[in-house]
Amino acid sequence: MTEAHSLVLEAVTKVFETPEGRLVTAVDHVSLTIGQGEFVTLLGPSGCGKTTTLRLIAGFEFPNSGRILLDGKDIAHTPPNKREMAMVFQSYALFPHLTVFENIAYGLQLRRKSKAEITRIVHEMMELVNLTGLEHRRPTALSGGQQQRVALARAMAVQPKVLLFDEPLSNLDAKLRVALRSEIRQLQKRLGITSVYVTHDQAEAMSLSDRIVVMNNGRVEQVSTPAALYTRPATRFVADFIGRANFINVQVSAVRDGHALIHLWGHEMAVPAHEAVRPGPATLMLRPEAIRASRDGGECCGCFTGRVRSATILGNSMEYEIETHGQAISVSDTSTIWGGMLAEGDAIRWDFAPERGFVMPPEHQG
Repeated sequence: MTEAHSLVLEAVTKVFETPEGRLVTAVDHVSLTIGQGEFVTLLGPSGCGKTTTLRLIAGFEFPNSGRILLDGKDIAHTPPNKREMAMVFQSYALFPHLTVFENIAYGLQLRRKSKAEITRIVHEMMELVNLTGLEHRRPTALSGGQQQRVALARAMAVQPKVLLFDEPLSNLDAKLRVALRSEIRQLQKRLGITSVYVTHDQAEAMSLSDRIVVMNNGRVEQVSTPAALYTRPATRFVADFIGRANFINVQVSAVRDGHALIHLWGHEMAVPAHEAVRPGPATLMLRPEAIRASRDGGECCGCFTGRVRSATILGNSMEYEIETHGQAISVSDTSTIWGGMLAEGDAIRWDFAPERGFVMPPEHQG
C-alpha cells in the first residue's frame, strides 16, 4: 500500500472566452475535500464542468480564482509535471512505437530511476494488471481492455500522490467495462491511492466510488455516498439525474424526527423527508423499484388503484407504466418476471413501503 494524500479545492472558478468574445463559467466556485486514499467520482451531464474540474486538478488548465491544495500546499498554478499526479485517459494515450514494457517504464525513465528499479516496478505493475507475458508486444497487438491496463499500469508505476481518470472505460464494450471497473476499484483499494474519476456513466460511478460529486452547470449539486445520493438526493436535479424517479405532488401536514406526514390521494403516511421540507406543498420521490403492484384483487392489496399503460420485458425485470389518479408512474418489478406478469390494460392495485419514499421541497425550491 502506498502513502495516501489529501486533495482540497477551495472556491475554484474557471472562465473561458468563446471565439465570439463571450465569457463562459465552466467551473463556478467549486469546493471539495478528498480524503487520503479516497475514491471520488465527478459525475454529471455533458457540459456540467466535471472534465474541466479534472483538468484543473491535473494542471492542464489554471483557475481564474480559488485554490487547489495537495497535502496543504497550493498547486493551483503549478505545472502538471510538478504535481506528482498521473492520469489515465479515455484514448489510452500509449506510444504505438514502444512495447508494453517500454510504455510502462516511460515515466520511470523520466524520473531517472535505475534500470534494475525500472525492471522491478514494471514487472510488479504488469502482474497487478494481469499483463504478465505481454511485455514485448506493441499496443496495436493488444485488445482495448489490454491497452487500458497498460495505461493504468503506466500511471501507477510512478507512484503518484493522486491518480486521475478521464472517462477511461468509455471506449470499451459493456461487459469489458464492468470487468475493468471492478479491477480498477480493487487495485485502488489495495494500493490506497487517492483517486479522482470522471464519468457520465451512473452505474460506473455508483460501483466505483466512496463518494460521488454530482455537478450541474459548473456547480456542485451534492457530494455524498452512492447510497445516499440514490435514496436521499439533495435536489430535484440529483433525484432526476441519478437513476429514474417518479415525482408526485403531496401535502405535508407535519414534520418530525426526519419524517414528513403526507396526504396522498386520501391516505396518510410518514415518509423520510429532506431537511428543508416544511408543512404545505411538497414532492414525493418514488424510485420505480420501490413500488409494488399486482392485479386488482391480487396479492398486493395496495392502497392505490391504477391501470397498466404499457409493459416491457427487460430480461431480468419488467418495466411498467401505470396510470393512477391522472398521473403516469414508472414501476420496475423483478417479482413478476417469472410469472404473473401484468399486461397492458390490466386494472391494478399498488403501494410502497413509506421508508422507501423521500419527500422533497417543491420543485421551485429544489
